[in-house]
Amino acid sequence: MKNYATSLSIIVLSLSLTGCAIFTPVETVLAGSWTITPSDPGDFADWDYEATFNASGRLTELSAAGPDEASVALDVENATSEVNGSDVTITIPTAAGTRVFEGTLSADQNTLTGTMSLEIDLEDLEVSLPGGELTLERVTS
Repeated sequence: MKNYATSLSIIVLSLSLTGCAIFTPVETVLAGSWTITPSDPGDFADWDYEATFNASGRLTELSAAGPDEASVALDVENATSEVNGSDVTITIPTAAGTRVFEGTLSADQNTLTGTMSLEIDLEDLEVSLPGGELTLERVTS
């Protein structure tokens, strides 16, 4: 039995060192493109929003397309995604503070509903500004 455990440990270590993924992170469920629908778009009701997550489930791009062929695309760096059961947290550091989406993933894993907030850390003062409700619908996986 000891030899079996040692052999298994060597195989796992070898696979890890060669870059083979042994365990798939749960965040991969977010991989693909998602449309974003704000509950109160205000002056931007005519705009279409999209979020793109890489194969690891990390947010990599936010884009918006408006009337008259106006469009904006933002490459997102340093974003993190965390999935715990159906609870999803996406954190996006920005110059103005940290945007945090906290939501719930549907049972079919094609809809995310939640809220976006802005957290600002001013040395000894931490402020969390509430944001609006968002719904994300999977477009591609």
